Amino acid sequence: MSVPDDSDPGQSSLKQKLLQIKEAIWERRPIFGEIIRNNGQKNLYQYTKEFLNFRTSQFFTSRQFELISITNKLVGSRLGKDVGDAVARQLIKYPLVSTTDHHGPIDHPFFVNANIISSLPYHEQNDSDLDHLIVFSFASVSINNLSAYPRGILFHGGINGTKNLIRLSFFTDKEKMGVVYDTRAYQQADIDRAHQELTRKYNQGEIANEKKELIHTLLDEFFAHSNILDSPNLATQITKINYQLWPKLFHSTDQYKSADRNKAPQLVYLEIETLVSEILQKFHFTDKNSPLYRLIFDPEFRLRAKELFEDIPGAFSTADKWGSYLFWAMNDRKHRKRLLLDGNKLIGQDIDYELELTPKAVQSALQQKKIFPSMLLCYLTVALYYGFKCLGGFSQVNDLTMTKMAWQELLWEYNLLDEALALETVSTASYGGDGLVLSYLPTQSGSIVPATGIDMMLEKINTSYDDYLALAKNTKLEEILNPMLPEMYNVVHHSKERIPELSNLTPEQIIKATGLQNKLVRLATPYVQPTKIFSSADQKTR
Repeated sequence: MSVPDDSDPGQSSLKQKLLQIKEAIWERRPIFGEIIRNNGQKNLYQYTKEFLNFRTSQFFTSRQFELISITNKLVGSRLGKDVGDAVARQLIKYPLVSTTDHHGPIDHPFFVNANIISSLPYHEQNDSDLDHLIVFSFASVSINNLSAYPRGILFHGGINGTKNLIRLSFFTDKEKMGVVYDTRAYQQADIDRAHQELTRKYNQGEIANEKKELIHTLLDEFFAHSNILDSPNLATQITKINYQLWPKLFHSTDQYKSADRNKAPQLVYLEIETLVSEILQKFHFTDKNSPLYRLIFDPEFRLRAKELFEDIPGAFSTADKWGSYLFWAMNDRKHRKRLLLDGNKLIGQDIDYELELTPKAVQSALQQKKIFPSMLLCYLTVALYYGFKCLGGFSQVNDLTMTKMAWQELLWEYNLLDEALALETVSTASYGGDGLVLSYLPTQSGSIVPATGIDMMLEKINTSYDDYLALAKNTKLEEILNPMLPEMYNVVHHSKERIPELSNLTPEQIIKATGLQNKLVRLATPYVQPTKIFSSADQKTR
């Protein structure tokens, strides 16, 4: 952490507030606190190099082909066989994925920056097989989710500095609470409606003229491309959009600068619920020796599992009425609904639905998308059965570690000794940079605000991947974390528990007071002419 000058009472006060916030967060997320205490003084790049360190167990590598084969099939069907094969080759050598993100267009600052940070250690490996940033994202959120906004795109309108964040939707209000996992594909009519809304916002003075024209062109040339519109659902469209958009986010302010020496790896998004659903059906529903089979279908085993997973964040709580037992149900409006274990059935809460826990019934429900795997079941499958290292956010490092401890206890109790021992090699405390921000926009007032992916693509700012790499080598992990502490504090403490002087601190105040802005401002310097983004020479005018 950059320590403020204690001779300045204001800075000294901020220092004390940051210490208070940290202790309050560490109390609720102790494993995250341990990560920061042990690594906070490392530069960010040095910290990320740990991502590629593995304790590989032959116990897991012998079965990982199952997950890799399904990933290959799903990615290949969306992005082409060559990409699917390349992703498979990488996963064989590097069983590493990010599970930080929500499944949406790559534009929210949280997920844009988490993926920049997750990719930083790749460039030193000099391995042609390590060329994809593989994200198993969560599609269980609604399309109106604020931290991903799968419903449309996020960008700053360019009026009143850069602080007016615009949410441009492709879907109607009546669809907004449906989960991404089973949302229809948007169509040309939805893009046309977004064009109309963009024009309306411009006429109301919310969007600068130059930005309006760039967004019109972006919609036509990327989001309305025939390859995207021909997709069967929104989840598939997001995979395709992010693969195409990601390389466009990185460009230099220097018109004469040669191409980046180090390119960002290709970004491959695949929703984890679809992956896990297909894995379970193909490899586990007919294997009575599989612990995942026993978790779902063995009455004694699953009842003990329920006792051990009760109240673990990311799992479920019967008493406090949150979470769902292994699967979520969906109603006719695509809203997710809780399921509770009742003997040999799952019983819907706020939905008239019962599911008999037999392989045939569960497989049928999965195929019809009446249910989908919960976060707990996804973690158990990808991380704790197949042994993949999952980079996650500040909550995941705690939740997944607690899940591992409960799962290991269950395996010991049922004499599954090899399974339990192998878990010792699985890393569950790999913080992938959720909430850390490297990419900013300058405001007219002289401050800076986090840039969205669309901003990075279209604004006249430096977004060279080489410069993010250099910044990571010159910035401490704790230093870059500080601006996001108030938001993390508000996440882990209910509103009645919060101390206003802590929760009301802004990232801008922290960035200025700690001196971080001096490091970041170089990347937020406007340049003279925009890099050519679109394939057509002339932008369309509306």
